[in-house]
Amino acid sequence: MIETAVSAAAGGACAGSAVLLYVAEKLPGLSRFTDRLHTDRIQAVLIATASAAMVATPAGAWWNETVNGLNSWAVGSVGEWTGLIVTGLPALGVILVFTNDLITRRVEHRTRILGAVLPVLASTIPGPVGSGVQSVLAWVVTKVGMLVAGAFGVA
Repeated sequence: MIETAVSAAAGGACAGSAVLLYVAEKLPGLSRFTDRLHTDRIQAVLIATASAAMVATPAGAWWNETVNGLNSWAVGSVGEWTGLIVTGLPALGVILVFTNDLITRRVEHRTRILGAVLPVLASTIPGPVGSGVQSVLAWVVTKVGMLVAGAFGVA
């Protein structure tokens, strides 16, 4: 289950910051500077944080319940191992591609999209692997959310 690790205000600040960095990256005079600051990587992490903050909203709570209900249904109806294959493997694939793109600095539009769906898909990984992935993701999202919230003075 996705936990509310970041407030909706901090998530909005993260989303706004990601958009601002994206626009700055496209400006001719700033592109060399933004390239040195690795703003493409920062954007992907900010988008993942903003997506995780959606859980703090009513729509996010509904989405969280729906995803967890579907996951429970898949695991219960087709068995734990088949449920892992149906729901967990695509999520693990997204995590691997997202992490690989960040490490190798091949951040593209797909990486930003994967960052947006990462918190939701991480909740579909059953068992101890899913718990571990969610714990690491929650820690990263909480730290990024605290940094951005502190920078903008939001709670």
